[in-house]
Amino acid sequence: MRITNAIKIAVILRALRNAFGLSQQGLATAAKCSRPTINRIESLDKASPRSDTVDELLQVFRDKGAEIQIGDEEVLIRFTKEALLAAGQGITSGSKRTNLDD
Repeated sequence: MRITNAIKIAVILRALRNAFGLSQQGLATAAKCSRPTINRIESLDKASPRSDTVDELLQVFRDKGAEIQIGDEEVLIRFTKEALLAAGQGITSGSKRTNLDD
């Protein structure tokens, strides 16, 4: 089964949004596009998003320190120290944590 670019982009965006604690609206604002555009991409509602839109969306995460490589059969996301710190801040400020160690 062939993995389309649309699937790769949808998975990347959803994974990175979750990692950095961004809502679809938050990503849309940062990338200067609309929330429905992000929703369509993530839900695979549109077969192939425009390349300039994808570039703008991925740039938001690259600016946070994420390194993204898209291959034929795989996607690699690397979190630099800067990205890990930014994602960690999103976790601690975005939700109340419960102590699961008890």
